[in-house]
Amino acid sequence: MDRLKARIRAAARHLGFTLCGFARVEPLPRGEFVREWLSAGNAAGMHYIERGLAKRLDPRLVLPDARTVVTVGYRYPPPALPPLDGGAQWRGRIAAYALGDDYHAIIGPKLRALAGEVCALRQGVVARAYVDTGPLLEREWAASGGVGWFGKNTSILHTEEGSWFFLGEVLTSLEVEPDAPQPHRCGTCTRCLDLCPTQALAPGYRLDARRCISYLTIEHGGAIPIDLRPKLGNWVFGCDVCQQVCPWNERFARRHTVRGSEEPAPYLPELLLLSEEQFRVRFRSTAMWRAKRAGLGRNAAVALGNTRDPAAAAALVTALRYDPAPLVRAHAAWALGRVGGAPARRALESARWREVDDDVRREIDAALAGG
Repeated sequence: MDRLKARIRAAARHLGFTLCGFARVEPLPRGEFVREWLSAGNAAGMHYIERGLAKRLDPRLVLPDARTVVTVGYRYPPPALPPLDGGAQWRGRIAAYALGDDYHAIIGPKLRALAGEVCALRQGVVARAYVDTGPLLEREWAASGGVGWFGKNTSILHTEEGSWFFLGEVLTSLEVEPDAPQPHRCGTCTRCLDLCPTQALAPGYRLDARRCISYLTIEHGGAIPIDLRPKLGNWVFGCDVCQQVCPWNERFARRHTVRGSEEPAPYLPELLLLSEEQFRVRFRSTAMWRAKRAGLGRNAAVALGNTRDPAAAAALVTALRYDPAPLVRAHAAWALGRVGGAPARRALESARWREVDDDVRREIDAALAGG
C-alpha cells in the first residue's frame, strides 16, 4: 500500500504537483455543516452547489467503485506585496490565480495524466480527474487527505506552501491507505476575519458569498449591492486579501512574476471601454473570461468610482453614453456620482432623459441626488 502511494506521489511530483494527499471515499462528516451553510443563503447565486449536493458529499454517487480521492496541489505565484496604489494610477487589481492562461487548461491535462498513471498501477482500476469542474467539495477532500488544514479564511493552508496553490482531484477505484488530516494551526489568529474588506468571513469557517469580493466580481451576474461597492476598492476580478494577510503566507510576500500576457494591474479606463471583440481576444484563454465583458466593465466602473477622482469621469461618461449593457451603464452612473465634479453631473443630467432602462435611470437619479 505504501508503495502505491509512493508511486502516485512520484508521478504527481513529476507532473508539477507540489502536494499530494489521499482520503478514503466515504460520506463527508461535515455534511450537516454544508447543508446549514446553504440554507442560510451563504452560497448566494451558486445554486449548482445545492443541486449536486448529494454527489458532493458522497463521490460514490459519481463513481460507484470509488475507493480513494487523491488530492493534489499545484503552486501558483503569489501577488506582489504591498499592493499597488490603484486609486492614484487608475489601476485595477486581479487575483493572483487568474493571471496568465486559464488554470483549467494548465492543470487539466496534468490531472488526466496522473489519472492514467493511477489506472496503470493495477488492472481494472478506473479513475476520473477533476479541477474545479466536477461535483466534489475540493477543500473538504484536501483536508481529509492531509493536504493541509481548513483555515479560518476557508482556504486550505499548508505549512510550506501557504495557500497559494490550486487543488485538483483524482477519484479512483484503487484502494490506497488514507493520510492523516493535518492539525489546525490557525490558533487564535483572526487577521483574515478582521481585515476582510466586506466582512464576508465569520467565525466557524463560514464565508458569506453574498459579501465576498471574489463572488461579486466573478460569479455574480447582476448589480453589485450599493453598500458594498465602496468596499471593493480597485479589485476587478477576485480578491487576495484573506490570503495576503495570513501569517502562513507572509514568507511568500515577494514580487509577482506574471504568467502569460495579462498584467496584474490593468488600466481601468481600458477595461471599462473594451468591446466584445477586444474582450474576447484579450481574455478568451484566461480565467477572467468567466466574468464576461459586461461583468468586467461593471467591476472597472466601480473601481474607477472608488478613486473619487473627478478626472476619471471621461471614461465613465463614455460608458454611460455608449455601452450596450445596462449593467455597465448603471454602474458607470453610480461611479460618476462618486467621483463628482461638473462634467460628471452634466453627463448624468443628459443621460437621465435619454436612458430607456429603468435600472439605469434609478442609478442616475441616485447619483444626482448624492447617493
